[in-house]
Amino acid sequence: MKYGELGKPVPASNEVLIHMKAASVNPVDWKVREGRLSFITGKKFPFILGTELSGIVEDKGNRVKGFEKGDRVLAAIGYKGGAYAEYVAVNKEKVVKIPDDLNHETASTVVVAGIIALQAFRLHCKVKPGDEVLVNGASGGVGSYAVQIAKVLGARVTAVCSAKNAEYVKELGADAVIDYGVDDFRSWKNSFDVILDAASNAVYKEVKKSLKRGGILIKLNLSIGTILTRLRTCFFSSKKLKLILVKNRHSDIRWLIKQLTSENIKIFIEKTYPLESAKEALENNQRGRVRGKLVLKNMD
Repeated sequence: MKYGELGKPVPASNEVLIHMKAASVNPVDWKVREGRLSFITGKKFPFILGTELSGIVEDKGNRVKGFEKGDRVLAAIGYKGGAYAEYVAVNKEKVVKIPDDLNHETASTVVVAGIIALQAFRLHCKVKPGDEVLVNGASGGVGSYAVQIAKVLGARVTAVCSAKNAEYVKELGADAVIDYGVDDFRSWKNSFDVILDAASNAVYKEVKKSLKRGGILIKLNLSIGTILTRLRTCFFSSKKLKLILVKNRHSDIRWLIKQLTSENIKIFIEKTYPLESAKEALENNQRGRVRGKLVLKNMD
């Protein structure tokens, strides 16, 4: 990765030009950097990373209505990238206004980690009061959102994390904590209605015994193996595997914004980095020991 200068983007007729204030750092960013998602992003480099941001509207195309210069917004950039930059031109359909009482650092974390967790529980599993939900990797970005969203939806939440993060996930609202260094949730038979694998290390054949009849394992990482298992369980098992493919739904984003501004959900930002330190931030994220979120900040 290199930090350099490019010309300011000119928004197309249907785009909003955003002066980035904060951009969330996500695992998908370093996976794109390594070329793992070239079938989606293409193979052309150089490539500006970054899948989500928060900032101020600087300009707009002539077909854009509903946004004005100075509006505070967040934006879902997607796998095509671009958020790790001072200015980003974004399709108007991927931009949502944010209230004054939501800071840019928190807002920049909504449309990846927050929406993954919310759509996993509301769209794919329809979590309801009293459900037993396990979050594997509960102290990370998706996990932090997932624990709190499941609680807002009325579930009883068991969080899997390291011993050093046990108190943190309890503060998020977890009803029970499993220290993966001492206990293995895979040995808990018929215990959970939903398992969200935010740590990406739960294999269906190993964890299905932990699911109740009709239970669901939610995977976040796309692979041939998980796709085949999803198809197989769809037809031949009462215990399902589902993959999360995030949908751009403004209603979900607004629901999360409401929860954040009312403090029903709180997101811990472990560290903020200046934009020029994106390489360091990505290396930290890739080590997989982040509590909450890492965020890049544009100091302009």
